Amino acid sequence: MEYQLQRMDVGLIILDAGRRILSLNGTAARLLGGDAGALVGAHILDLHAPASRPKVELLLNAAGEPEAPPSATSMVVALPGRVTVVRATSLPWNGATATALMLFDPGGPAATTVQPTAPEPDAAEPLVKLPVATRQGVALIDPAEAVYLRADGHYARVHTAGGDFLCTLSLSDLESRLDGRHFVRAHRGYIVNLRFAQAIERVGDRAAFVMAAPGAPRVPVSRGRIDALKKRLAL
Repeated sequence: MEYQLQRMDVGLIILDAGRRILSLNGTAARLLGGDAGALVGAHILDLHAPASRPKVELLLNAAGEPEAPPSATSMVVALPGRVTVVRATSLPWNGATATALMLFDPGGPAATTVQPTAPEPDAAEPLVKLPVATRQGVALIDPAEAVYLRADGHYARVHTAGGDFLCTLSLSDLESRLDGRHFVRAHRGYIVNLRFAQAIERVGDRAAFVMAAPGAPRVPVSRGRIDALKKRLAL
């Protein structure tokens, strides 16, 4: 582990009170996919996809709270072409308060040097819990509580009876790792938990699942999937 840390590139970004970049090192610029000079002055949220900005906002808010647990001040975020671990902390800066972001690239040279023969993780490994962003950090939800899941940019939105949450996995990842006996892709942008499906509603040539949840939400069914779903449900 010590050798791996010695080999790992660490990006460092300093943000002002308005969350604009004051300074950054070359590794951070590379991980962000831009030129260091051009990135200075940019708002940090503008460098992330709209769907991931609430998650980054939670991280930055937690960095300014002295009692925030480590789980709230670190998270995995998607950057151009890679997934990066980010740790945030506040610090005094020229008489004001700034935020320091440390970016660790777990997929960089260190990982391949230390364990060149280690097998790649199985992307289709079943999910025991769904990781979602909350104000306190990352929460783990039982997949059985998900009524349906909706694509949200590169990520997914998990809808439960108690509310909806941002999940850092894509809808395609979730489709391959959730239990196929209960979760089906009803639409390009939706996965439905059949345990909550209480009816199929038809309006003209369109169909939707009516879900057993507050407000009886409708989940659209695409035309190309309706026949397979009807066969699956013996309709």
